[in-house]
Amino acid sequence: MTRRVSFQTVGCRLNQYETERMAADLHRYGFRRVGRGEPADLYIINTCTVTHRADSDCRYLIRRAARQNPDARIVVAGCLVDKDAEAVEEMEQVHGVIRNREKDSMTKLLVQRFPDLFSREPHGSDTCRLAEFYDHNRAWIKVSNGCNQRCSYCILPRVRGPLNNRPVDEVINEIDDLVGHGYEEVVITGINMGMYKDRGAKAPVESLAGLCRRILEETDLKRLRLSSVEPQTIRRELIQTYAEAKGRICRHWHIPLQSGSDRVLKLMRRPYDRDHFLKLLAEIKESVPGTIIGVDVIVGFPGETDEDFEQSRQVCQSGLIDYLHVFSYSDRPGTFAAEELTEKINPEVIKARNTTLSRISGSLRLKANQRQIGQVLHVICEHRTSTDNTLWAVSDNYIRAKMPEGYKSSRRIVDLKVTAADQEGVSGELN
Repeated sequence: MTRRVSFQTVGCRLNQYETERMAADLHRYGFRRVGRGEPADLYIINTCTVTHRADSDCRYLIRRAARQNPDARIVVAGCLVDKDAEAVEEMEQVHGVIRNREKDSMTKLLVQRFPDLFSREPHGSDTCRLAEFYDHNRAWIKVSNGCNQRCSYCILPRVRGPLNNRPVDEVINEIDDLVGHGYEEVVITGINMGMYKDRGAKAPVESLAGLCRRILEETDLKRLRLSSVEPQTIRRELIQTYAEAKGRICRHWHIPLQSGSDRVLKLMRRPYDRDHFLKLLAEIKESVPGTIIGVDVIVGFPGETDEDFEQSRQVCQSGLIDYLHVFSYSDRPGTFAAEELTEKINPEVIKARNTTLSRISGSLRLKANQRQIGQVLHVICEHRTSTDNTLWAVSDNYIRAKMPEGYKSSRRIVDLKVTAADQEGVSGELN
């Protein structure tokens, strides 16, 4: 009997990568992966706990899985488990939990706990090779896990543990596998991948820049994208590597700002100031024309005054930022901000500040999209909208592009001449 497995993932690309690893391993045991909304025999909910909203989304997915098939086994994995395993286990719908450190051995644990689901021996070697990303034309690879930084609001060091970098040879081999299966873009990701090092390699790698150079030199990957990089870890060497890559590193950076107020940055325990951040963005923009930069901003941090918020708004409208990811602050258990900073902000004030920056982000996106008119963008198809079946792609500089009607999705990079733009994205003709 072929068993069906459904994976539901909340949170970052690191979580999404780990979901694909778990799915590849279960495939060796004959499990058939089904899409969201289809009933399954086994549900794996890979969770996030970075905000209250993430916690709520995870619990909703657990309850929805139980409704889809009351006889299924529901296993909850990841950060929500590491935050409070007992509370997750007490949910009546949950049959088992997997901590972050257990994800690599998840299948062995499932075999022990639910032997009736495993009716065949695994095929292939004992090594799980990752070569497919379910329903995606771009792939991503974890290069590091955990974080040694102790930002006052962040729970990730508690649930993910200390910084742990993958060996460079593992990363190279995985990219080679993906390229061999037709992937032309790979996104490298990690909690704090700007601190990447592999000093144990035959040819030691001392930095993220060194890792990028190894990937470009030793693989046939057409383009490499960096996920979020902490500003204090971005050195001139990395910017120089980016500039010298001749388009093989995507013209897109995502850099957490969190606040434009130096006073709030100190309360957050962020090791940089506003001026350093702005100079860094200017240097990146100058190094490669057409670079798009996005930032994370937290609104409503304990003690954030109107003046502090105004300073964040000014940074966001400095002309160096092209879009925002705006987060409303929420207390995370065990963090300094939750337990020691008592000057909490009224929820209505937080909501208003979020609305203000979200509107600014929309305006920034529109301007960035309009700058693409007349340009040729190198795009990869991503998804179709459920409402009108429009096929959307993403460019190397992270612009959403509406593909011409009738174009079939693939993993190939194609050229699109932009003729129109709005806040949602751009459109044009295949070049």
